[in-house]
Amino acid sequence: MNKTKHILAIFIVLAVIASAAYLLPKMDLDNLLAQKDTQEEALSDSTAVQDTLPFIDQMKAELEVIQAQYSKRKKRDVWTLGRGRTIIHYLMQAQKILERNGGKVLFMEELFNDNNAFQSANMDAIAPNGDTLLLNLQVSSNVFRDNASYLSIAFQVKTLTPEIIVALNTLDFPYDLLVTPFGRPESFYPDLDRVKDKEVVLWLVMESESLDKRFTKTRPIRSYHTEEQISGIISDAKALIPSATGIATRFAEHAVDHRPLLEAVLNAAKKNKLWFADLSLNNKSKVMEICPKFNISCKILAPYNPDNSSLDDYIHQKLRGAARNGMGAMILPLSQESIAKVKTMKEKTAAQGTTIINLSTFMNTNKELP
Repeated sequence: MNKTKHILAIFIVLAVIASAAYLLPKMDLDNLLAQKDTQEEALSDSTAVQDTLPFIDQMKAELEVIQAQYSKRKKRDVWTLGRGRTIIHYLMQAQKILERNGGKVLFMEELFNDNNAFQSANMDAIAPNGDTLLLNLQVSSNVFRDNASYLSIAFQVKTLTPEIIVALNTLDFPYDLLVTPFGRPESFYPDLDRVKDKEVVLWLVMESESLDKRFTKTRPIRSYHTEEQISGIISDAKALIPSATGIATRFAEHAVDHRPLLEAVLNAAKKNKLWFADLSLNNKSKVMEICPKFNISCKILAPYNPDNSSLDDYIHQKLRGAARNGMGAMILPLSQESIAKVKTMKEKTAAQGTTIINLSTFMNTNKELP
């Protein structure tokens, strides 16, 4: 009898284990299936909401259309677009939107005699639902896109006075200070630390006819220096200003067309994770030819030159250049006058859709220009 009870108990235990082995995975599977159904329902609801927005409205939103109206004279829908991109850019963007959604472009033509627009073009297309679209796209003459262009502002620092520091600290947009790190008085770096919200660039003196004994303490990079010596100068400069983001040339009209010197500088810049800006105004500069070899960001920039224009003309030119080209950089002497000029410039940049950015952002941005 006891033996029979013992065998029965074993069967009961085995039955419980078998049930658990079957039910637990099933419960997990049921839970997973329930979760999957819930997720699919949520995704379906989300897709349904998105699909309720007509394709034309989606297209207008992506193009950031300012105004849309029908023209009886043109027998087309006229879409006005923000200035800051060319009409060709807008046409290519519209084509991508159509093709991505199953539509098709039949015809595109840029117009050159439309007096009502800065730039304009006609586009005939088939919408994803099969409807025919007859569009006239036009770029506004005076309304700019938000963030249509970018401008960086940098000041060349020769001295820092208490008045200059106070003036710099009133600026409420990003800016850079170009600083030659060597041969400075002891008070210079504590004064530099008092300047808020700035980025610092190494403004390094390089081979030039303008160099004389006055610049010995600035440790100029000369054509007779070895690669090791040049690397040492740049590493020491970076050690003095660890936060420095890049190198900008000071003088340097002979340095930028001297291949061995330039290669040594760019190699040292790469090791110290610095970009390189050529401000020499030498039209024979080899910077853009050599730079790709080192895989760092390099650009040629034009600083303010009092021999060529007034400060007002230079600032106006750079503002217009940023709006026209999509990107621009303004390199100014550090003075009360230049600070006052750029301080009043913010309204103009906002009006033309230009965002002020740091020079490091400018140097490392491969923005698609209009």
